[in-house]
Amino acid sequence: MSLHPMPASREEWLANRMRYVGASETAALWGVQPAYALSHYALWHVKRGLAEPPKVEGKRITWGNRLEEVVALAAAEEEGFEVSKGRYAICDDCPGMAASLDFEITADPKGEFSGPGVLETKNVDWLIHRRSWTDGEPPLHILLQLQQQLACTGWQWGAVASLIGGNELRVYRYAARPALIAQIKARVAAFWSSKMPPPVDGSDSAAHVLRELYPEPTDDALDLSESNEFPEAVQAFLDATAAKKAASEAYDDARNRAAALLEGHKRAWGSGYSLSVSITAAKPDRPAKADEIIKGRAETRRYIARFTDQMESAA
Repeated sequence: MSLHPMPASREEWLANRMRYVGASETAALWGVQPAYALSHYALWHVKRGLAEPPKVEGKRITWGNRLEEVVALAAAEEEGFEVSKGRYAICDDCPGMAASLDFEITADPKGEFSGPGVLETKNVDWLIHRRSWTDGEPPLHILLQLQQQLACTGWQWGAVASLIGGNELRVYRYAARPALIAQIKARVAAFWSSKMPPPVDGSDSAAHVLRELYPEPTDDALDLSESNEFPEAVQAFLDATAAKKAASEAYDDARNRAAALLEGHKRAWGSGYSLSVSITAAKPDRPAKADEIIKGRAETRRYIARFTDQMESAA
């Protein structure tokens, strides 16, 4: 293993990102990355300097960074960990693979594992946790992230500490899995040796890369009559467009049917299902200053349906 201080500047961090597949990026090599992350197709182009990565911003990202240390200290208190800020780990036997560690655990207080461990911290929205943290485990992309961190450090174990909804802490402990680590290394090596990009996919990051590659389409026609892929791709697009239209119509029908059953009430429940409506009131146009009008808005209604195993009151 090779442990280094975290990059001291953004320039150094960006340079490292171009040279290595990081632990938070490795899920793309399995196609299980979260929606905000680069897909395999996008990652291939970004790492080769062919496209700029899209900006990932938002309150969840900001608060996740702010709460990293809070979550780590809470996990240390509840689990008996002794923790320190993480370093940058570069894999010795897989060129082009590295990991930024959130925190490091000095030793396992339970004595189950020997040596230091990795601590990965997550601030998780309650609804996202309910949807994605299934079977009593974090999502696959986080499990892959932790195993790559263990691959780069050579350590035997690590933990994922998640703060759920701002008031519930859960800590998941994992041993290093040699077979999975070998697969991660093989996929990272194949990623760097590949001369051709992986197939394009439907992710937002792939759409971003395509706009980067072809920012201003030329105003002419390309002859693809000899291409076997072209008719297949266009027909798939036509089929998907029709399916999307049908799905949209089915959604509208189902929404209106459910809304009619509310009969003017804001909430309803029964047989394990609940339905509610959130109304954003209309606003009229209003004058701002001379010769300027601030446009109003029409009323909007958002219907929220869910299935629950508990009977709920409409109150």
